[in-house]
Amino acid sequence: MMKFKTLVSLAVLSTAFAAHGVAAQECTPKHSFKTVKTGTLTVALTNTPPYSLEKEGVSGIDGDILQTFANENCLKVEYEVFSYPAAVSAVQSGRADAGIGGFYRTAARAKVVALSNAVYLDQVAVVSKEGYDTVDALKGKKVGTVEGYSWVRDLEKLYDTKTYPSSLNLAQDVQAGRIDAGVEGFGAAVDLNKGQKIQIKLFQPDPRVKATTLATQTAFLMSRDNKSFSEAMNASLDAYRKNGVIAKVLTAYGLPTSAADVGENKEY
Repeated sequence: MMKFKTLVSLAVLSTAFAAHGVAAQECTPKHSFKTVKTGTLTVALTNTPPYSLEKEGVSGIDGDILQTFANENCLKVEYEVFSYPAAVSAVQSGRADAGIGGFYRTAARAKVVALSNAVYLDQVAVVSKEGYDTVDALKGKKVGTVEGYSWVRDLEKLYDTKTYPSSLNLAQDVQAGRIDAGVEGFGAAVDLNKGQKIQIKLFQPDPRVKATTLATQTAFLMSRDNKSFSEAMNASLDAYRKNGVIAKVLTAYGLPTSAADVGENKEY
């Protein structure tokens, strides 16, 4: 049985509202929906910085956005740390209201859980000491990426590409000069190269690497059986995009504001 950690207690909420001259009991939820546990937003958290991580509770891009949603709806947050597959299972089985961690909006996931509207784009970056950012600039160079990324096959058609089991391994080889450049998700690239003399550039759009022209949309995971919760989340995400909340959070974690421009939601 899961033992979710409480991030925001009722006492903390009371203090927060009092600071704004509002008593806790006067909090009016912005939306009406049911949660797994009354008065609580139960979160399946993956430790995948900068998208989501356990730091003084739920943090990261997804964590900060979700905390805003919880505050607006007078909810405290409880969470448990999961692997990616386990987080999907926790939401699917109704043990958690939402799963976070830069989850991609994919047809396979849409079959087992509800996917929120796109939150932001996981844009492709080139990580190098020289500042490469185009397909042609990498020709003849030692290029690396991480196993499982959607662009691996495209890179292998263009270069003698080395694949790594993790983003950390890739970052270490770029920093040590064992390869000339790494192709990585922008957020992970920023997080793993802090303090290093490494340049992180958006990979310029090129049809030879499809992911550069069709950046992947991310989503929060939700239960397919809680339509009112999904509707509330999607309405809030649309509002956060319009009022600049998502762009502000992205900037705080070193991502470009262009990642907030998700375009049309892909339907599955």
